[in-house]
Parts: sequence; structure tokens; C-alpha cells
Amino acid sequence: MNYSEIIKKVSQETGIPVRVVNLAYKSYWKFIKQKIQTLPLKGNISEEEFNALRTNFNIPSLGKLYLTWDRVQGCKKRSDIIKKIKNEKGIHKPANEWQNRIGDNVRKE
Repeated sequence: MNYSEIIKKVSQETGIPVRVVNLAYKSYWKFIKQKIQTLPLKGNISEEEFNALRTNFNIPSLGKLYLTWDRVQGCKKRSDIIKKIKNEKGIHKPANEWQNRIGDNVRKE
């Protein structure tokens, strides 16, 4: 069963219009996404500060979505390593440097 079929089935079973069921479902996931995006994980926070944040979400029929301190630290280390490699290989260039390169390659008429 795909998403649209499920939405139609729920609509029929509950007597709620398809549009409303669709909006309710999407708003549920939008709320979780917004909550996760507002977590201050990009900055340097301590483990105690992290533990005070709400990083767990119980989703009926799916289970618990959660984020651990170890996972956050691993992601930060991986990100630092990727940035280091990009800088060493010259992959990550400032926008104006790429624009200058593109401008040099454009034939002037």
C-alpha cells in the first residue's frame, strides 16, 4: 500500500476528508522535524546540556526515535574530518573563487 492509498483508506474509515487526513499526517511529521531542527546541536554543548534537551519522540506503531550523545559526537567528528579532507584537496572553495574561475573560462566576445 502506498501513501495515497493509506490516506484514502483512513479517510474512508474515519469519515474525514482526504485533504484533512493528509494535512494532519504531514503536520505531525513537520512538528517533529521542526523540533529536531531547533535543537542546538551545531554549537558546543556539554553532555549535561544535551541530556536536558528533548531528543526522544515516541511514534505510535513505529517506536521511539531518539538521538544519543555518542551519536552527536560521532557526527561532529565525521563532519570535521570531511571538512579537513575537502580543505586539503582544495574541494571546498569560497564562492567568489569559483566565480573567478568560471569568469576566466568564459570566452569574451
